Amino acid sequence: MQKVMLCDDSIEVTQLLGKSLREQRINVTDIVHSGKTCIDLIENGIPPDLLVLDISMPEMPGYKVAQYLKKTFPSIKILVFSVLNDYDAVKGMISLGVNGFAFKNIKPRELAEIIRKILSGQEYYPPEFMFSTDEIETIKQQKISWVEQLTKKEIQAAQLLANDLSRKQVASDMGISASSINKKMERIFKKTNQKTTVGVINFLKKVGMIQ
Repeated sequence: MQKVMLCDDSIEVTQLLGKSLREQRINVTDIVHSGKTCIDLIENGIPPDLLVLDISMPEMPGYKVAQYLKKTFPSIKILVFSVLNDYDAVKGMISLGVNGFAFKNIKPRELAEIIRKILSGQEYYPPEFMFSTDEIETIKQQKISWVEQLTKKEIQAAQLLANDLSRKQVASDMGISASSINKKMERIFKKTNQKTTVGVINFLKKVGMIQ
């Protein structure tokens, strides 16, 4: 019987989800609550056939887990299971090679059907976004900017702004000029497809890049 692992930082969510999926005859063999634990267990044990993965987790967010596993364990199918209803976030995860993306507001029975579909070799993406097969294939070939191109310095700047520092304070902390921080923010706006600092902070928090 094909094995399914759950990875979500919410203990309550995974306990309820694991119980519900087992009632739907899904073989949930492992439940973990961090990206690092997920990778450690896979590397040192028997890899699952499918991983149900949250995006927003502390320490190691879901996009990093997916990025690593698709390079080192490409046979593992990944279903992203998230509250994050954001077009750019979904595109970013598709570009990493995940096999499906479902929102957490669906019923366990629906999730079980999606899992079976992916285990059978198909894919699943939210019908709200109306992705065509050609669009999915195009996205898979793209390098999504927030996933691939945000630099450590740009993420650091966003984190400092999220800590309620002004741009002037961020520039001082990073040892750069005010004009440099403004240019850095313009690049961040473009890469995240956001128009405001608040939008950038909210988006990067949701995908787990900053706290």
